[in-house]
Parts: sequence; structure tokens; C-alpha cells
Amino acid sequence: MLFLSPPAQIEEAPAQAPLPLDMASALNRARAENPNLRAAKARVEERRGLITTVRADAMPQLTLIGDFTRIRDVSILNSGFGEAAAGLGFDPTSLVAPRTVYTTNAMVSQPLFYWGKLGTAIEVAKMGEMEANYGFTTAELEILHGVAKAYLAVLSTQAELEVVESRQRTAERFLSDVKSKLEAQTATELDRLRAESEYLAVVPESLQAKANHQRAMEVLNGQLGLDPKTPLKLADLGLPTVGEKQTGAVRSEIAQLKQQEAMYLANDRIIKSDLRPKFDFNASYGYQAGKTQNLFKEPYDTWKVNISMRFPIFDGLRSSGKRAQNNAQLEQVRQMRVDKERAIAVEKSTAEREMEKAIAFHQAAKKAYDAGLEALRMSREAFDQGLITSLDLLQAERTERQLESQRRRAELGLWAARFDNRRALGLAPL
Repeated sequence: MLFLSPPAQIEEAPAQAPLPLDMASALNRARAENPNLRAAKARVEERRGLITTVRADAMPQLTLIGDFTRIRDVSILNSGFGEAAAGLGFDPTSLVAPRTVYTTNAMVSQPLFYWGKLGTAIEVAKMGEMEANYGFTTAELEILHGVAKAYLAVLSTQAELEVVESRQRTAERFLSDVKSKLEAQTATELDRLRAESEYLAVVPESLQAKANHQRAMEVLNGQLGLDPKTPLKLADLGLPTVGEKQTGAVRSEIAQLKQQEAMYLANDRIIKSDLRPKFDFNASYGYQAGKTQNLFKEPYDTWKVNISMRFPIFDGLRSSGKRAQNNAQLEQVRQMRVDKERAIAVEKSTAEREMEKAIAFHQAAKKAYDAGLEALRMSREAFDQGLITSLDLLQAERTERQLESQRRRAELGLWAARFDNRRALGLAPL
């Protein structure tokens, strides 16, 4: 007889407590955890390492060599002496016997004069670090403003969700009231159908609002370096300070392009230096012996000192092609800078107009909400006196909820316009 044990019950994991965040802590967390920002930091470190690499070309190069060689060289047999050796009574095989050579050597080389190529290369590497820093600033601003906008999106969808849920609760209450009146024969079947229609109409809106809120939360979690399913408890922002004149900073995008122009101009000097003579210093000292016991003894020491000059005569027009390519890239960067400056000017003027529009929209939404709130109060009084039906009261409540949602969206619109204005001025959200 088979005994079947009941399936083991899987205990559900306890719900994770929401992570409390305000705008400042969200921005700080993005600075520390955002993967794109970490990649931008790594690019800055890469450019710093390049400075050390380039500087090494101007420093003395010291090399220690230890060599063991076993060789049999027969080239002497093919020389005039080798051909005459047999006539003189020499055994040719003794001339080509295998030999062992031990060598220890220290070599040093130092570039002397490269027409400023090495110094300019170091200068370009330092410019590259500054250019990477400007790129990091741009990436940081983009990410921080993206986090701020995602934060606003969560608050906006949360406000919309609260409004829809309130409407749904009101519709449920209205439907229950109509059913009770229908049983008491004080309402008609048409009233019930209207109540059910009102309730069923708000259900898909509630589902859509929940989906929008969840997606906004997942987007914000991704930018904060959190698991997408991490629950968050965001602090309300209140009302921003508007009307104050903000001083902008130099946009990092423009500074980065200007730095790239300077790098291309310096690179042109490097290319031209390749067409001029170069001077190097080389020296070596060591020992070479056929037996190990003779190493580090005289007269088996060997040394060499030389100063060499290299004068390129014709390189197949390689340098000419490099200069043409470099000049074309320089012109591209210049035009990109001009276009960016114009775009930023348009961005600033647009942000100022959007701020004025957001202020006016908020004032209108606030007045409309105050009027809707007063209309709801009067509708409740009229309903208590029996002057209007519950459907009229439901419509008044729905209008008040919609005006409340519009007012909260207008508040968040003030923050969005403020963030856009600060981004146009090259400033962080807070």
C-alpha cells in the first residue's frame, strides 16, 4: 500500500520593508551605485594611467641582460683566411669548433631632443584627463537629472494611483448604496445599471495606474543600482522655490569639446615633429667571457656609448596623411561645439519659458482645486437635504479627485521645470 505524503508547504518570504528615500538621498545613492556613472569614473582613471604611460617615453630606460650562448660559426671557412688556412698548415675544423659565450650587460637609453614631441605628448595626455573629467561631469549631470525625473515620475504615478483608487472606492460605495435602495424599492434598475457602469469603468483605469506606478518604480530602482522589485517609500517634495535667479556654470559639454580642439592642435605639433631629426643617447656596460670564472673581471669588461641622430627623409606621405586626418577631425569638433552652443542657448530659453508656464499652470490648478473643493462641500450639503441624487454627489466627488490630481501634477510640473532649468544652466538637480 502506497502512502502519499502531502506536499510540503512553501513558506512565503516576509515582505520586504520599503526603503525610505528623499530626493537628496536618492541622488547620493545614484552617485555611488549607478553603473553608468561608475563606468565614467573608470574612464577618468584610464586617462590618468595614460599620463604615466606617455611620461615613461621621456624617462631613461634601463635594461639588464644576462645571456648564455653556445655557437658554432662556419663563416670563417668561407673567408679568404679560411681558404688559405689549409695551405698554411691549419686544421679548418679547429677554426669552427663550438664556443660558449657568457654575457652580462646593463643598457641605458635616453631621448635627447625630439622637437617637443615627448613634452607635447605628455601635455595631450593631461588634456585627455581633463577631457574625461568633463565627460564624467556631463554623465553625472545626465544621470542625476534622470534620477530626479524618475523620482518625479514615481510621485506622479503614485498620486494618479491614489486618485483612481479613491474613485474606485467611491464607485463601490455608490453601487452598494444603489443596491440597498433597489431592495427598498427607492431606486430603479436603471440606477443600478448606471452604478455598475461607473464602477466597471474605473476598474481598468485602476489596473493601468498600478502598472504605470510599478514601472516608474522599477525605472527608478534601476538608476539607483537597486533590484527592480525593491519597494521604495519616497518623501514628498513639497513646493519648490520659484522666481529666484540662478547663476549657471560653464557647460561641461562645451568645455569638453574645447578640450578636444586643444588636443587636436597639440597633436598636429606631434605629427610635424616626426618630420624633423631626433637625437638619442645610448650606453651599455658589462662583461663577456667564454668561462663563468672570467665574468666580472678585467679585461673581459665591455662598454659602449653613442649619440645617434635619425633624420626622416621620406615616409611615403604618411605624416601628410596624418595631418590631413587630424585637421579634418579638428574641424568636426569645432562644428560640433558651435552646434552645441546654439542648442544650449535654445535649451536655456526654452527652460525659462517652461518655468513661467509651469508657474501659471500651478496657480490655475490650485484655484480650480479650491473651487472644486467648495463645489463638493455644497454638493454634500445638498445631498443631505435631499436636493440631489447620490449620482450627482458621485460626479462631484469624481471632479474633486480629478482636480486634486491635476493640482499635484502641477506641483510636480514645477519641480520638473526647475530641474530642466538647472540642467540648462549646467547645475545638479539640488
